[in-house]
Amino acid sequence: MITRMVISRDSTTLECERCGHPAVHVARLVADNGGEVGQTLVCTFCRSHRADRTTRDERD
Repeated sequence: MITRMVISRDSTTLECERCGHPAVHVARLVADNGGEVGQTLVCTFCRSHRADRTTRDERD
């Protein structure tokens, strides 16, 4: 079971195709036993922006 994504602080960012911000990182998928399961691309801007929008929509 995958329990977390780990983004290296030294990760080079790429431009996101969705939002256009240079915020795409390669993240390691880490299982609960500490073993690496794989990798994925994560846009940290889209993730935080989506959370802000959800919070704003819930207030309205």
